[in-house]
Amino acid sequence: MKTELSKKRRVQIAHLERVFWIEHEIRAGRYPNTRTIARHFEISTKTAQRTLDFMRDRLRLPLGYSGERRGWYFTEPTYGLRAVELTEGDLVAILITERLARAYRGLAIGRQVEQAFAKVLDAMTNIVSIDFDSLSEAYSFEANATVQISPEVFQQLGRAAKERRRIEMTYYTAMRGEVTRRRVDPLHMRSYLGEWYLIAFDYYRDGVRDFNAGRIQELTVLDETFGWPQGFNLAEYLDSGFAMVRGREPIEVEIAFDEYQARWIRERGAVHPTEQREELADGGLLLRMRVTALDSVKRFVMQYGSHARVIAPEKLRDMVREEIKAMRAGYDAERE
Repeated sequence: MKTELSKKRRVQIAHLERVFWIEHEIRAGRYPNTRTIARHFEISTKTAQRTLDFMRDRLRLPLGYSGERRGWYFTEPTYGLRAVELTEGDLVAILITERLARAYRGLAIGRQVEQAFAKVLDAMTNIVSIDFDSLSEAYSFEANATVQISPEVFQQLGRAAKERRRIEMTYYTAMRGEVTRRRVDPLHMRSYLGEWYLIAFDYYRDGVRDFNAGRIQELTVLDETFGWPQGFNLAEYLDSGFAMVRGREPIEVEIAFDEYQARWIRERGAVHPTEQREELADGGLLLRMRVTALDSVKRFVMQYGSHARVIAPEKLRDMVREEIKAMRAGYDAERE
């Protein structure tokens, strides 16, 4: 099997070499034809003609034949084929994209990625061979579990946001377990950890809100258009939240990580745009940031167990205490 793959790879590389040599000769004004191509590469004139056909029909290069010069030329003088060199890192990036498409193929964006990637790969692998099986032996990829999104809903949301068209939707709010009918102005589509959110001005709440796109049960794009909300700054809005949870007033948060957990926190990038870090004398790390809601911060802190401690605000400290108390009560009840 590997021998067959190696032979196929050599054939594809030879084909690629002919394509770029012909392109170079044309740009040099030498009008190559099947005889000069066959003589240069020691191939048949039929093989040379197949390469020219590939350049014209598959690569869609503007090839024309000059009877006077008895050779091929570009009908658009400035047109040229640019060589693309792929490094090992490029191939790894392609592999991750291919695996990402597989992991998210059941979701709306996953299907689009897979379809788009298939088109690119189909065009590329006619002249470049990529052995995904060999790469997969060295690299693997795991995607987050995400909410299913209808491909039609995903595309409609994106189109409505680009065209500034108002929408009506039936939306399920998981926190309250209720379904409501909403009329909103779609402003932006935001991806967070694989989940897609619609940021929109909500007439039901009279303000900008975030909606998990996977919880939209029905959607109608209206003919009505809208303008950008006066005074609304998207970048500032995105920075104000933590894990896609937002409030109204800014809150200063301080979290201390012990020496053990600080080793991993230092390795990671900032968890929030406003984050500031301070090294502690005991080897720990103090993290400061400004958010507008505390529920998601509480969940963030608690995932580190005893290795993370809230310093401020006191409200967040109380929230963590209450959660620990409730958790303990649940475990104690199992003993009875």
